[in-house]
Amino acid sequence: MARDGVAMIITLAQKQVIRRSWELVVPIADTAADLFYKRLFEIEPEARTLFSEDMAPQKKKLLAMLAFIVKSLDWPDETWRQPVHADDDLFLVVLALGRRHADLYHVRDASYDSVGAALLWTLDYGLGEAFTAEVRDAWTRVFGLLATTMKMGKCAVGDGSVVARPATARREVSGS
Repeated sequence: MARDGVAMIITLAQKQVIRRSWELVVPIADTAADLFYKRLFEIEPEARTLFSEDMAPQKKKLLAMLAFIVKSLDWPDETWRQPVHADDDLFLVVLALGRRHADLYHVRDASYDSVGAALLWTLDYGLGEAFTAEVRDAWTRVFGLLATTMKMGKCAVGDGSVVARPATARREVSGS
């Protein structure tokens, strides 16, 4: 879908579906986090080694990040050109998250498929009949964009990134 000649990454309808379905998750958030990690470890058992025995802090981080993502979808169009604090910038936060997952935890790109499958399974199980094809499609789209951004994060800064190259190499890459 395009608006003013610009392709929209997430449609308004998808944003509304995400928001409405998230409102249904909030009352069962703790259970949803339990279900998510149970399913993730069933799909990818080796992922369990990335976490401590006490999963409570990790579950809180998961829920906080999902809430942040849903809240960020409501960013008003008229404010896109205004300065935003880095902690409120969904793109920068997700890039940094991807960088940490790659550098600190050595998460493989293929693991994002397992995470996406666990998330969709959790939503399906937790929402029941409210998990319609429209809800599945919207969450699939959002998670796909997040996973792609996280994968990009491992290249954002560091060896091999444009930022880490000497200025002459950056000019060659950019054509300046």
